[in-house]
Amino acid sequence: MSANVSILGNLGRAPETQMSAGGVQVTKFSIASNSVKRTPQGTVEKTDWFRVTAFGKQAETLAKYAKKGSRIHVQGSLNLSAWRDRQDQPQYSADLLLQDFQFVGGAAADDDVQEIAQPAGAY
Repeated sequence: MSANVSILGNLGRAPETQMSAGGVQVTKFSIASNSVKRTPQGTVEKTDWFRVTAFGKQAETLAKYAKKGSRIHVQGSLNLSAWRDRQDQPQYSADLLLQDFQFVGGAAADDDVQEIAQPAGAY
């Protein structure tokens, strides 16, 4: 199954970068997205994890500026997969092929965006 989605979350760890066989930079990272649901038993908080893959210029920018804890809004194609672990227990993964992103909120994110937008020597 595949769908286009928009997710707001925080990086769980620093992005990992490598070069593809064709010489294109590939950056992978995971983000955690939190939600709150009210039930008759009370408030339930849930964290969903998504694995994100970026290519080319987006991969370069993310590798340079994203870090563990960075708040980010991502958009892309989501693929959900079901599989079984070594103990034969059902597992699920949510993988997003990045189409667009934005750093969101906080002083660190604002500094990163300003740094990206400023031409060299503009300080």
